[in-house]
Parts: sequence; C-alpha cells; structure tokens
Amino acid sequence: MLKTVTVSGNKKTGPIATTYRAGAHHVFGTCPKTCALNPQGDHGADLVDADYLQALREAVPRGGQAWTYSHFPAALLPVPAAGETVINVSCDTMAAALAAVAIGRPAVVAAPAGTVWPATREGVRFVQCPAELSEGFTCDQCGGGRPLCARGDRDFVVVFVAHGSGARLVGSDDQGGCYANGGPVRLAWNAARRTGTGNDADAVRAFARSLPPGSLLRHHVAGDIGRT
Repeated sequence: MLKTVTVSGNKKTGPIATTYRAGAHHVFGTCPKTCALNPQGDHGADLVDADYLQALREAVPRGGQAWTYSHFPAALLPVPAAGETVINVSCDTMAAALAAVAIGRPAVVAAPAGTVWPATREGVRFVQCPAELSEGFTCDQCGGGRPLCARGDRDFVVVFVAHGSGARLVGSDDQGGCYANGGPVRLAWNAARRTGTGNDADAVRAFARSLPPGSLLRHHVAGDIGRT
C-alpha cells in the first residue's frame, strides 16, 4: 500500500515529495524479516517485489532526483544507473557498509546513539547526515541541490546516528530500533496501510510523473521493497 505526499511536512526531509509503503496487513509487511531494526520481523517480507522494484527504479521526476533506502541484502539491489532512483543499502554495521561499497552499491549505516563522526575505514569515509548536525537543515538543502543520498556514484558512506524511542536498540543484540516505529512517521505509515493505493508499482510511477520538473523525491520515509 503506497501513500504519496506531494509536499512533505517532515522536518528532516523538508518540503519535498515523499512516499510511504506499508504491507496490506501490517506496516512492516514490506520490510525484510531479517532487518535488525525491525521490531516485528514475523510480519516482514521474505522476498523482493520484482515488479515494484522495477517501477521504483523508473519513478524519478522529470529532470529531478529520487532516492530511497533498503534493508534487503546489497546483492539483491541494483547498481545505480543514470536517470534512475538511487537505492541505498541500509546497513547495520560498518563492515556491511564496506561490503556494499565493494560491490558498487551506495551505502548508509545506522550507528549507535552518541557515536561521533566522521571516520575512515579501509580507505572509505563515513560521513554523518548533515541534517543531524544542524538544526533546521533538510534534504532539500543537502549537497547544494544534489542530496548526498541521491548520489549513486559517491565514494563515501552516509551515517545516520540512532534517534527516536528505539535508539538504544541500534547496535545492540536486541531486535528493533527503527525510527519509523513511533511518532508522526508511524502515524503516516499507518495511514499508508489503511488508505494507500493498492497497485504500488503503477502508483509510484504515476506519482513521479505528476511532479513538477526538477523535483526531489524521497521514496519510503517508511517501508521497503518487499513483496507482501
């Protein structure tokens, strides 16, 4: 189930276009069961939705940029291509991020609360999301109009330091820690499950086409590419 937002009120993304994707029976239904941040893995997906993934890759505003994140294994995600949505591999450890970079996928990593960045490992820089370092800074201001996470050819990993009610679980041995499991993001995600469109592939293509030329589009403020 896909919820689309033409101008987001999310304080981190800023006033750009966004989507949320939820399973028909549970919000975590599109997320992989194996995601360490998923507190309800039994409701997650085993497989990538191939049809939706293809549509997502094509869902870029004319002359604009689109990006998202996935907790599915890096090898299942496409190598970035010009004109397509950049799909970042969401990693739980620096080692996983380095492995993703080694096979040509852009990576981000969830870091435990209180950790300090930047850092360099094996020649790869780990750079914290600018929106976490400056109050009021948003995705639409990032990178001088070319957000870091929308750069499929980048040679560094973007770090997101754990925040929200489950922050203490990130980097621990306990399952959970997803930032989307509470607050306004969870409310919007719940709305996606209740009222979102049924054919996600058609909906995501149509939404991208409907946006003004040059728009920024952040796919999946919450949700992933799993088959529900």
